[in-house]
Amino acid sequence: MSSSKFALIMALAGAALFAVARLINNDYLFFAGYTVIQFIVLATAWNILGGYCGYVNFGSAAFFAVGAYSSVALHKLGMSVDRWSPDVLAPLMKFLLPLPIPVLIVIGGIIAGIIGFGMGYLTLRLRGAFFAIATLALAVVLQTLVINWDFVGGSRGAYIIRAQTVPLIGPYIHYLFITMIVLAVVALVVARMIERSRLGYGFATIRDDELAAEACGVPTLRLKLIATTVSGALMGMAGAPFPYYIGYLEPGSAFGLAYAVNSIAMPMIGGTTLWAGPLIGALLLGVIQQIATVTISSAVNLLIVGLLLIGFVIMAPSGIIGLVRDFLRTAAPARVDTRAVVVLAVASYCFLVGLGGVVFGLSDAMSGKSSLIVGIGIFALVLALVYLACAYGLTKIEGWSPLLTTVALAISIPFAFVSLWLDQSSFNIGLHVLGLAADAAGIWYLQQPDVQRLYQPVGEAGTAT
Repeated sequence: MSSSKFALIMALAGAALFAVARLINNDYLFFAGYTVIQFIVLATAWNILGGYCGYVNFGSAAFFAVGAYSSVALHKLGMSVDRWSPDVLAPLMKFLLPLPIPVLIVIGGIIAGIIGFGMGYLTLRLRGAFFAIATLALAVVLQTLVINWDFVGGSRGAYIIRAQTVPLIGPYIHYLFITMIVLAVVALVVARMIERSRLGYGFATIRDDELAAEACGVPTLRLKLIATTVSGALMGMAGAPFPYYIGYLEPGSAFGLAYAVNSIAMPMIGGTTLWAGPLIGALLLGVIQQIATVTISSAVNLLIVGLLLIGFVIMAPSGIIGLVRDFLRTAAPARVDTRAVVVLAVASYCFLVGLGGVVFGLSDAMSGKSSLIVGIGIFALVLALVYLACAYGLTKIEGWSPLLTTVALAISIPFAFVSLWLDQSSFNIGLHVLGLAADAAGIWYLQQPDVQRLYQPVGEAGTAT
């Protein structure tokens, strides 16, 4: 598929997402969606350097904050034109300032890209842990500078007064939402173009063996400088609208640990070798975090991300995409067949149910409403861990996984009726009806002879056929 067709598909997907959000017309959906899409941009930007080149960057929050504080500085300039502008230029400056958000995004990207280039020039001769520590030091230095920069609020922070509505669009959050969708489309298109170009192949040689690449004449330093510049620019662009989204910006929120952790965890969980990996990881973790924020508290977000990151590093270091690739190579080496697709769908269902069970199980277990609710929450947590084990076993083609998955799906059926008895809202009824149908279909399919042969040892499978 050509880059122009891919860009068109992404643009249409973004437009459809905005149309669906407008149709639902819930402001919280726009606020939560903005955050999730923002993480898509950050994860994709991090992956250009950390995934394609193999250089782990712990300074994502610094580039994000550079974009945010560049917008704050320009906003402050627009609010105080009479104090710094000559009388001759004052009318023109009042006409130009404050700048619209698209211009702020471009400026934030340029400033962050320049800083990324400078950081790369100073630190890319370092490798491994030394480079990672240097990027972390950059974040500390920039945060110290911002804390002592009174013009942008310093340690006190700064308020950003924004309009309530935007012509032709409506509420301002809708404007920010569609702006972030455009940014996500741009980031994904840039990442895919890099991945499929000579530049991407050069990045891959650096990731695989940098010394061998240098010996073969690959200009590794030049390529790494391009990677740090593009990655930093996209992170700065993601941060530029943030002050208008949050309304009040202070160093703790701009340089938050969540941005550094999520921008690393999302590509690693989704997969770092393809443009789709950061997208999958950001959607997965972003949605889970938003649900956890509503059902439990924002304090457990990083706990969930940390546990998932540890689990994937240990059991699936290539991420979800790598896990799916390995499964398809084994289950359908010649071509993707129906059996492989359906088993993969069952594994995906187990994975999503497991993640949802962790969030809602924690919510019930920590609620303290009654001993019954707490007990159900603990049981849901245990069952969720079993589901995650089932998803892992099915994709790794472990012989025990079909039986364990069948047992887990069977246990879920009476558990669903207990949940329906406790909560008879229309949403809960619809959700559990779909779940019961999926459980029954999964149990039936896992008993099929073709699936049973797939999970038998090689010798037994050959004898059975």
